[in-house]
Amino acid sequence: MSAAPSLKPMPSRVPELDGFRACAVLMVLVHHLFYGWKTPALARLPHLIRIPIEQGWRGVDLFFVLSGFLITGILLDSKENEHYFRNFYSRRLLRIVPLYLTCIVVMYIGYPKSGRYFLLSLLYLANFAYLFRVGIPHGPGVFWSLAVEEHFYLVWPFAVRIFNRVWLLAIIIVIVVGSPILRGICTHAGMDPEQEIYSYSFFRLDALAMGGFLALWFRSRYYNRRSAWTIACVLIGVTLLITLLGRPYGIMSVKSVIGTALHYSQVAFVFSGLVGLALAHQGSIFTALLRTRAARITADLSYCIYLIHLTVGDFYYRILKALRFDDISRLGTGGSILLRIAVVATVTFGLALLSKRFLEDPFLRLKRYF
Repeated sequence: MSAAPSLKPMPSRVPELDGFRACAVLMVLVHHLFYGWKTPALARLPHLIRIPIEQGWRGVDLFFVLSGFLITGILLDSKENEHYFRNFYSRRLLRIVPLYLTCIVVMYIGYPKSGRYFLLSLLYLANFAYLFRVGIPHGPGVFWSLAVEEHFYLVWPFAVRIFNRVWLLAIIIVIVVGSPILRGICTHAGMDPEQEIYSYSFFRLDALAMGGFLALWFRSRYYNRRSAWTIACVLIGVTLLITLLGRPYGIMSVKSVIGTALHYSQVAFVFSGLVGLALAHQGSIFTALLRTRAARITADLSYCIYLIHLTVGDFYYRILKALRFDDISRLGTGGSILLRIAVVATVTFGLALLSKRFLEDPFLRLKRYF
């Protein structure tokens, strides 16, 4: 596998990954702008437009792949550091906690009947709200995916520190193969595909593990464009094969046993293949769209956008209700959606800009001490 040309080492920041991060948050944002609140007649949208919007929730899986790649890479590169654990957890704390705690405080005021949910959120257990029989408020419901990542951050640094790369690869293979099996068994046993399988951490580790696989590959002697294409073709080919073979058994339904078992694997494989190709083609014309200024800005704001966008929409509708403004009767379905998109997207990006400058960046500057 050594015939392909050698590639430049990965810089401290890969613009292509910013592009993927922007794509991930925009997928989720667009999906919720259309389907986050009940709006009649969305089925009238052209099929080619409606289907990608409906699938926007899969942007969370792209976030997981990116997180798995970046975190595993950070850990591998600092594995021999004397302050390995201190530096990693301090830097994660500075990145995640200030904005997250601010959101919890502000949203608690806005959703005063959801105190138990916010208590779980403080403990990074929002994704187990169903297990604890705690109601999930609409806007802050996005905290579930942050909890999944935090559980990964708690365990994975120890695995990277303890095991060599061969053993790490073996662990990743077990996770990637075992996750769909576990999802299938538990769905067949009666667990709820939406309330439990979708959000419980131990069902959603395969996308993070696929990111970890990419990090190992990137730092190996096999990292080159030929192997990137091989990996991408294998992963996407397996996805297509699974889809074709599983179609007669209901794989296209996310609520079926086989669909619940394999949907997340399919998405993780495709996203991992695309990210691998982008890493192998850094700086090329093929990845130019991922390196735009707009993509970088959106990536910088993605954390805040993800956390607040549904809450912004909830308050938008509270204001309309207080003003006794029926947007659908006044503007029609199309007009109401356009107004919602314009207001919610503008306010979300505006608040994210303010958060980045006055809340997140001051704490991120402290990373230099770790």
